Amino acid sequence: MGRDSWKDNVMYFIIWKQKNKYRMYSNQIFSKEEDALEFAKKSFKRKDEWKVVDYNSENYDKYWY
Repeated sequence: MGRDSWKDNVMYFIIWKQKNKYRMYSNQIFSKEEDALEFAKKSFKRKDEWKVVDYNSENYDKYWY
């Protein structure tokens, strides 16, 4: 672990498009992007629009309730 190892500790959450605006899907946070993608694929229908985004202050302010 180097001095910049905190950069590797990215967390993720899922957003989905609801009424032409992206919103947080659930309050669940994922430590791996693959886990978030798998959860979303199992949770949404094909027609639903969703994304996995980094859990950071910018996305938190933009999508979180």
